[in-house]
Amino acid sequence: MTNLFSKQSPWSCAAAAGTFALLFAACGDEVTEVTEVVGMQVVEEGESLPKCSADNEGAMVYSVDSAAAYTCIGKKWTSMKGKDGKDGADGKDGKDGADGKDGKNGKNGTNGKDGKNGTNGTDGTSGKSCTAVAIDNGYKMICGEDTVGVVLNGEDGQDGAKGDTGVAGTSCSAEEDSDGVKITCTDGKSFTLSNGADGKSFVDGWMVDPRDKQLYRVVTIGEQTWMAENLNYKTENSWCGGGSGENEGDCTKYGRLYTWAAAVGKSEDECGYGKTCGLSGKVRGVCPEGWHLPDTTEWNKLFTAVGGNDTAGKKLKSQTGWISSRDGTDAYGFSAFPAGNRNDSGGFGSEGYYAYFWSATENGSYYAYGMRLYRSNEDAYLDYSSKYYAFSVRCIKD
Repeated sequence: MTNLFSKQSPWSCAAAAGTFALLFAACGDEVTEVTEVVGMQVVEEGESLPKCSADNEGAMVYSVDSAAAYTCIGKKWTSMKGKDGKDGADGKDGKDGADGKDGKNGKNGTNGKDGKNGTNGTDGTSGKSCTAVAIDNGYKMICGEDTVGVVLNGEDGQDGAKGDTGVAGTSCSAEEDSDGVKITCTDGKSFTLSNGADGKSFVDGWMVDPRDKQLYRVVTIGEQTWMAENLNYKTENSWCGGGSGENEGDCTKYGRLYTWAAAVGKSEDECGYGKTCGLSGKVRGVCPEGWHLPDTTEWNKLFTAVGGNDTAGKKLKSQTGWISSRDGTDAYGFSAFPAGNRNDSGGFGSEGYYAYFWSATENGSYYAYGMRLYRSNEDAYLDYSSKYYAFSVRCIKD
């Protein structure tokens, strides 16, 4: 047999066995002589290959000169020897990469915000500086730009009906000091109107209604603190006390008269004549903040504090203003002044004869209770009247 391979080739061992049958003497690093070729024609040169046609499709021929086996496939001899791979084509030069865009400058990190300063606490309201300005019959009290009250010189008391000497009026004077305005009266009493009064409390016997800056004297009797003057705050359905017929009186002297609905701070449609209001607890009504309209229990407590109903009238009446020298002793400084009333027909009367004060206690749809003082009596008592009537108001501190 002809020696086909001098060295191991791609057709050695298992690789060749999978295509055609070559019988080798051995299979290892070197190939021994071929002892037999089965099913294959051998030619000396590749050019001597027989014709490849449909008739011999699949025939195999071995060419000695090229050491290659050929198979007739598709009318063409196809070498069974692996061809050298073509040199790979040189890769094309890569295109120049597009220049990258300039990167944006990184944003500066947000600076931490400065912590907000804590809100300053609200400064307390500065007290107003008060001065006393002399007028014809006393002193006018001015705090800031507001006139807050007038202190009148006391007038001589009228002679009694039997020729008794009347009680001399008290003369007062006012002057500024470090605490406000000091008021000194010839009867030995003195008061201080403090700067910056807030109207919610009283200082040394005085309070200021913050709504209209009016000045009121106040008095503590037992465990209660009362206004010692009739309220003079203007509202709907209120009129100046005193007066006669259709003419109302003098608010400066008597304060104002209020229907019961106005006294409890309601409209006539809500709590007037024929309406049941049903109020309870402390009823502020027409009074300033921090004060309220007294109910019947509080009026009775006042009577007890001054010695009882039988003598309360004498002790609570003012020392002047009552007809026929029926003035009271004003033993506790309550100074009940006879402002009279306005009746359900709209007429004013009883100035100098009676003092009527509303309570917050209702008596059905048509009536409400009040406190009454008569000129000729020394007692004080509670009674009910038509809600149409207009009476005085005294506020009591909460």
